[in-house]
Amino acid sequence: MKLEFVDVHHVSFDLWLTLIKSNPQFKKERNNLFKDFFKLTHSTDFIMSHFKKWDVRFTAINERTGRNLDAEEMLLIILSDLQHDIQNIDQNTLEIFFIQQEKLFFENQPELIEEKLPDYLADLVDRGINVSVLSNTGFIKGELLRALLDHFNISKYFKFQLYSDEMSFSKPSGYVFQEVYKSATDYKKLATNNILHIGDNHYADVLGAKNAGMQSALINSNNISLLNLNIHPENIFN
Repeated sequence: MKLEFVDVHHVSFDLWLTLIKSNPQFKKERNNLFKDFFKLTHSTDFIMSHFKKWDVRFTAINERTGRNLDAEEMLLIILSDLQHDIQNIDQNTLEIFFIQQEKLFFENQPELIEEKLPDYLADLVDRGINVSVLSNTGFIKGELLRALLDHFNISKYFKFQLYSDEMSFSKPSGYVFQEVYKSATDYKKLATNNILHIGDNHYADVLGAKNAGMQSALINSNNISLLNLNIHPENIFN
């Protein structure tokens, strides 16, 4: 079944579980790095479950407050909860850890959910529809995600990319959707309902966009794929 969206002149995409999906091997390798780097005595399985538990909590906090916990803050909270002494962990130590995590990220990089994504984006752009990214971040920062999209050779399609760690605000905050609107209108005159935001999270993506006066589409978490969406810059029902 195809879903029709009309009078759309700009499409904003969520990233995780909308355009890309993580490589399961990355989290395994990241947890091993975390254990070895900070010399933890806990089992890898315990650390993995601990990360997963806190990841859910951090996501809920960011979504409910509309703010953004920094990756460094989240890492220190997890270490503290594991009874690890964080008093001697300085900024340089954290930077070294994230540099090593970055290396693992590209050795076990995410995959595009849709193989045809580059063609899909190219088609939108060819029809005069601008596209952008609006993504909440966690332990993977926006800077790294920009590099990933460069690697996939799809950055060229996006007019701009907005990440929560760089804005200090997270979806569904009205602030981040206002940033989408402001940035989009740098390229063409738009009303908010000329913008379609696409994501996999009903609370962060769909409600956030609707509250901002934008159109919205929920995909992947509801068995509807990106390729099920027909997006038109004109109103085909007139």
